[in-house]
Amino acid sequence: MLKIVIDTNCLIDADADEYNYSNRIIDEVIAGDLEAYANQATLRENKLIAPQKLVDPNFIKKLEYYFRAVKPVETAEKLRVVEDDPQDNKILESAVTADANYLITSDKHLLKLQEYNDVKIVTPTQFWNLYQDENAGWVKWLKDFINA
Repeated sequence: MLKIVIDTNCLIDADADEYNYSNRIIDEVIAGDLEAYANQATLRENKLIAPQKLVDPNFIKKLEYYFRAVKPVETAEKLRVVEDDPQDNKILESAVTADANYLITSDKHLLKLQEYNDVKIVTPTQFWNLYQDENAGWVKWLKDFINA
């Protein structure tokens, strides 16, 4: 199973509509088809900032399910990789500690790294395209959508 870390900006973007890629990725985490990880600092940021930026109460409730599905990791090492925005290091620490396959973000400071310690750093769109190619995740999503 793929291990991922989702940046806060993707959680906020996911509220746009149920078809956007961030939202689909969150659905896959809730369904147990993807494993999401976060360290305490990242999870605290997610739980604090995301609900402040969101308007849809149903989506806020959905995020509660997502937060319950996220597996916590204890960051062993502080990273100083992202110099342009040092706050971004904590999300990278989550990904490295979890030995994640992907860090999913819209943050340009992280995206310019492309990869760090075998963690691929991608946008939600890039991840979704890779995921559907590798795992046919979109087929499951489409069947669930049609049967809903």
